Amino acid sequence: MSLRSVTNMGVRPGAGRGAGTAALVALSLLAFLVVTVPPSSAVAQERPRTILDMLFGNSPQKQRNRPYRIDNRNTVREEPRPSHRQTPRRSQRKSRSSDPAPQASARAPAQPAVAEKAEDAKVVLVVGDFLAASLANGLKDVYADRRMVTVKAAANGSSGLVRQDHYDWPEKLGPLIEENHPAVVVMMIGSNDRQPIYGENGTLSLRSPEWNAEYERRVGEIADITAKHQVPLVWVGAPPFKFDRMSEDMVYFNDLYRRAAQRVSGEYVDVWEGFVDENDDFIYSGPSVGGQTVQLRNSDGITMTEAGNDKLAFFAQKAIDRFVATETPAEALSAGGAIVLPPLASAATAVRSPPVSLADPSLDGGDALLGGGATRIGLSLEPSPRDKLVLNGRGTGNVDGRADDFAWNDKSSAVSTGEKPVAYKGSLDLTKIRREQGIKPLPEMPTILDAIMDDWSQSNAEAEPKGNR
Repeated sequence: MSLRSVTNMGVRPGAGRGAGTAALVALSLLAFLVVTVPPSSAVAQERPRTILDMLFGNSPQKQRNRPYRIDNRNTVREEPRPSHRQTPRRSQRKSRSSDPAPQASARAPAQPAVAEKAEDAKVVLVVGDFLAASLANGLKDVYADRRMVTVKAAANGSSGLVRQDHYDWPEKLGPLIEENHPAVVVMMIGSNDRQPIYGENGTLSLRSPEWNAEYERRVGEIADITAKHQVPLVWVGAPPFKFDRMSEDMVYFNDLYRRAAQRVSGEYVDVWEGFVDENDDFIYSGPSVGGQTVQLRNSDGITMTEAGNDKLAFFAQKAIDRFVATETPAEALSAGGAIVLPPLASAATAVRSPPVSLADPSLDGGDALLGGGATRIGLSLEPSPRDKLVLNGRGTGNVDGRADDFAWNDKSSAVSTGEKPVAYKGSLDLTKIRREQGIKPLPEMPTILDAIMDDWSQSNAEAEPKGNR
């Protein structure tokens, strides 16, 4: 029942006073309920309305068209009005969110083309621990397009030179070499060797003098096995790790590896600089082989990512190529397909003359020497000056005015004013001069003191008057 219907209600005339009082109470109660209790559906959408809003309107239609929401801070905010433009924006956002998937696949590096390996391809045998397995994966990508080189991995991830009860490399390496007949053995080990050595004489603590001596002996044993089988050895050093103590031990291990490899004329590959920054500190990310900054190490700070595998292979490839670079230029050309060369043209059967450049000095005689006469064309039986000197041992003769003209001659009038020079070759006979006149020596030079005294006396004599002389 609305307020208007209530106000139109009247009291029948002649009714008693009790009936009028009851009607008035009912009217007041109904008006109070209408004003104070709004409909339940409008509680969350409309603001509380007063009696003035109900009497004077205050744009109730506009208030109903503006929805509201209540947030956790107990403040009422207007909801944005729905618009037909929001639908395409949402669809556009969805399409953008789905774009990174194809972009990621487009940025993925292209896999190298795998060439079919030849039956007599040289084998690169990679042995060691889990880092050797990472190195082998990188080397397989590097030599994927080399048909004469194949990479075989014989790594054991948990192995080392300490726990020989788990995997004995001195015992396993010899049979591996005999089985695969490698052209070079690539060793990378040491990451699992930071632990005591258990032997017959007891337990040797890590980095103790006894431990160092035993570990160095085992490293040398690996090098001796490769030398015994006459296989070149490339020993790849250990990289730095996240933990400082572990990196310090790797520095000590790498020095042992380097000396052992050089003792058997092998190659030692230092990869340390590729996995540290300018302060020699461990890094997770760094420059890749292509120059971009990528993640080289996994979150554990020990293992390698695919980019790290490629970087290990990048350092080792130069040393390995010294032993497996067997493709001659002729083999490289045959592998790349036959090259068809144009037939050689014969000068006797040539139809067209070769082109002549307008800047060629021979067009205006610029290739002829001054005073040399006409240029001889064709074969000449007269030997050249070079042939006369080198082959026959004869000179070219004396030519007046040339640089090699050393003959004595009379001086010209521009040099000497007389008819004959005072002395020339054969004009003086020293023997005759000694016999007739003798050779008189030059007068002795006075000392500096005598010269000063003579000069002083002469000056005094000139200063005296003529009458006093």
